[in-house]
Amino acid sequence: MISVLSTTNKYILQPSLLDMHKQSVTWLSATVFWKREVAFFQKLLSSKASFFISTADKQKIDHFQSLITYYGGELIDELATNLRKHENGLANMLQSLNESDTKYFTEHKKLMSDLDEFASSFSNLKHDLYAFIEPTLSA
Repeated sequence: MISVLSTTNKYILQPSLLDMHKQSVTWLSATVFWKREVAFFQKLLSSKASFFISTADKQKIDHFQSLITYYGGELIDELATNLRKHENGLANMLQSLNESDTKYFTEHKKLMSDLDEFASSFSNLKHDLYAFIEPTLSA
């Protein structure tokens, strides 16, 4: 497979392709970090669950558990897989010397939108989880 960053005389890379590659690699790195955060959230929630005794709090714990399981066990992996496929598409474009595949550009825009949406949702989860757990930290 051809490396996107390798030097070659065969390609005249469109600047936007390099920008898209950088965005994809940055997001791929974020997915690795998100997986670690989800594991941390699971441990944090498990360690603090005993502090909550009301039915409403237990329902919130169940809600957080569901989100953590969904994000960590499915959604983040799906996003990472889609990013890897997207990067393979770029490599194929470079290998075939076809840098004008409009499908790739459309796919990139959709994927970046999905990632922005997930990042916002994940940020909200962190905010809500920390706000929920914070009262137990002084105990």
